[in-house]
Amino acid sequence: MFSEISELKTIREQKRRLSEREAELSNPILSDLNFIPKVYQWFNEISENRDCPPRRDSVRSRKQFIFIIIFLYSPSVLTGGKMPKGLRMAISDAVNLHSESTVSDNCADVVFLYQNYKDFRRDIDYVYNEIIDRLKVERGER
Repeated sequence: MFSEISELKTIREQKRRLSEREAELSNPILSDLNFIPKVYQWFNEISENRDCPPRRDSVRSRKQFIFIIIFLYSPSVLTGGKMPKGLRMAISDAVNLHSESTVSDNCADVVFLYQNYKDFRRDIDYVYNEIIDRLKVERGER
């Protein structure tokens, strides 16, 4: 009986630590949806300055942007969490989509693409880090 009590205590402590860590990882870097067009502008500038720039209106490029925006604004969406109100519309407006459902459709496979395609992941990581650097400058952190 005592071992079960001890085990329960351990489980509760683990759950508390996991909940704290989940909250840390889910905490968004950005919250102002009005900033998304600026991030999209940066995304395009950074992408266009690469050795082999992608087409701005390509599906691949759009999916990379969507991944980055979701990671900046609501990382938990990438693990099945619910998208915050207004984010889908702000993304579709920024990339000039006629339907918000396209954002949802693109969200469905961006994690798979990121995990399984090295080039996709490398491009996102590079552009994301450049955007973070620009955010730091914008906020006066550098």
